[in-house]
Parts: sequence; structure tokens; C-alpha cells
Amino acid sequence: ADSGPTMGISADIEGDMMLTCDTVWVLEDIIFVRGGTLTVEAGTTIKGTEGSALVIDQSASIVAEGRADAPIVMTSIQAEDARGRGDWGGLVLLGSAPTNLQGGSGQAEGFSNPPAYGGDDAAHNCGSLSYLRVEWAGFAIAEGSELNGITFYACGTDTSVSYVQVHMGADDGIEMFGGGFAADHIVVTGAEDDSIDCDQGFQGSLQYVFVHQDPAIGDNAFEWSNQGTDFSATPVTSPSIANATIVGSGSGGDKSKGLTIKEGTEATMVNSVFGNFTNELVFMQNLETQRVAESGGIVLEGNVFFASGAPGVDDADGSDITWTADALQGFLEEGGNVDADPMLASAQWGNPDIAPMSGSPVELGAVDPGPDFEPTDYVGAVEPGGENWTLGWTNFSF
Repeated sequence: ADSGPTMGISADIEGDMMLTCDTVWVLEDIIFVRGGTLTVEAGTTIKGTEGSALVIDQSASIVAEGRADAPIVMTSIQAEDARGRGDWGGLVLLGSAPTNLQGGSGQAEGFSNPPAYGGDDAAHNCGSLSYLRVEWAGFAIAEGSELNGITFYACGTDTSVSYVQVHMGADDGIEMFGGGFAADHIVVTGAEDDSIDCDQGFQGSLQYVFVHQDPAIGDNAFEWSNQGTDFSATPVTSPSIANATIVGSGSGGDKSKGLTIKEGTEATMVNSVFGNFTNELVFMQNLETQRVAESGGIVLEGNVFFASGAPGVDDADGSDITWTADALQGFLEEGGNVDADPMLASAQWGNPDIAPMSGSPVELGAVDPGPDFEPTDYVGAVEPGGENWTLGWTNFSF
């Protein structure tokens, strides 16, 4: 509920704490949770003031489990008609799972006094998120140092993420730095920069994903990188995605691209609907990435592509990639990907209904997604004729 008494949170949370749904909780600063579990009741509203954020330290975890009829909402304190991207800083989770940074640990972006993340606990449990919306978040403290909607730093396999939406975020919707966990039923709408950004050795899987870019702003739907200073660093970034439906900006988004893969990352995207990008559908950078593709580390199979710019490679001065755009196109064709209208019920910005209509090509062509995923006999995030899980608990207004 968005009403009820208001309680400000101005000091860090030490030990266990429960945020109940009978109160609207207001973050008045960057609030760290340390040494315990922050439990958030279903139906709770948390509002962020300018410059605030909620940070779950390595020594803590969060249990924010809403319900379809009572989602947890983390949003801006501004009036509903006055909210904007970057009104507050979003949710940050700091774990101790491996990264591919030199020395194994890093310092989180977007803080004047940055906290540490990374370690050797592959199972590190950052917490459990379900039926959670994070809205109007993300801001830059300095150029190149931004908070996102939700940032997962080195969160491990015991972390649980299911039915989570990030809406109208400045910078990226969701970014993962290292670690690895399975997530499902993820919605990212209106991200100003990348919708889902994975780097520094993230090795998780995402199934049932809906991304919708703002028609006027947005960069990559997916940006997957290995590590900026050492393209051969291990563990190699290796995200896997199955059953995504990704709708780009269309003709109005000057930066809108589909999947950018670079720095020697691995990548898997199968059984997904992917298109409406102003620019490249798939964009590859760096010879290391090409070599990963040539050795089988990039799998793009069973996807339905639509209404996008042709695939491309980075051919700027100094680029060492030897594939041409035609070679990348051939690679995609070898994966059995088809260009076809997926016949979504509606890709209207602010009012999407991504259920495919009867006779859609998504009813055919699904491939075996491998052991990390539930097999489906359809392509895309929503089963033809099935329940549209993206509706009801989400917010698409802007």
C-alpha cells in the first residue's frame, strides 16, 4: 500500500530488521544493512529520497518476498506525476562470490566511499527477491560511476531472484558484476542505458525475461563483457538466457542495440524473441570475442529476430576483429535463428501485451535449452495461449 504512516530510515541497519506493509518506509540517505537479514513484508512500499539507496552488505542479506497481488515496491518519494529516472539510487547487493578482477575483489561503483565485493564463496546468498518492483532509480555520482536499478555484486548461487521488475531506471536496469545465480521472470522496462549488463565473470542464467526499451532512449538490451583490462580473465563472463522477449526502441532510439558482446565474453541466448532495434541486432567487439564464438562459447540458437538493423562488428580504427558483418550474419543463420514477425499482441510502450497471437512463429522452432533451463515448446517469454505472467504485478506507466 502506498498509504499509511511514514517512517524515515536515516541510519544504517545493524542486525535483523523487518519492514512491515502497514508503514511507508523512506530512505533518507544511502542506507547500509550489515550483520543480519532485512526482511520486507509483501505489499510494503519503500520510497527513496534524492541521493538515497539501499545497500545489502556482504555480511547481510535481504528477504523481500512479495506476492502477485501484493508486490513490494521500491520507488521515488516524488509525487506520482513528478517522478523521474535517477530520483534515488536503487538496490545494491554485495556478495562474496568469485569475480575475475585481479585479486578477486573490487569496489562498488557509485559510492564516494565504495564498499568491497567479491571473494571465494560461490554459493554466497545475497538474499531472496520475488514480486519486487524497483522504479525511478539509478544516479551517477561521477562520470562512469553509476548506481543502477538493481546491482548484483558477486552474488552467489544461493541467491534467489524471481518475478522482479526494474522500471524507468537511469543507467542500467540490472547489472551483475561477477558471481552467478539463476533468475526467472525478470522485467526491465525503460532503462536509460543497458537493460541487462553482465561482466566481471557473471555466470548465471535467466529464464522468462521481458525487456522493453523506451522509444526515445536506451542503449543495449544486453551488454555482456568479460573484463575491461584483461579480456582473458577467468572466470569468464558467461550469461545464459532462455525464453526472453526483447522489444527495442524502434525508429526513435538513436543508440538502441540488441546484444553487444565484447572483451572475450561467452554468451548463450536461446528460444528468445529479439528485435525492434534501431541499430545492430547483434554487435561483436574484440578478436577475443570472435575466438570464443569460433570455439563454441557463444550460442545463439532457436531465436526469432525481427525489425532490426543488421548484425555488425566493431570495425573502428584499432579494432582487431577479423569477422565481417556478413560473417556474423552467417554465424546467426547457422544457429537456426529466423527473421519473422513474432505477432505479439501489443508492443505499445507503456501498455505492452507480449503474449503471441495464434499462428505466431514462436509456436515452432524451440531448441533444447540445456540443463540450466526448463524446456519449452515455444520461443519467447510468454507461452502462446498461456497466462501472461508479465501483467498484474508490474508497472508500465511513465
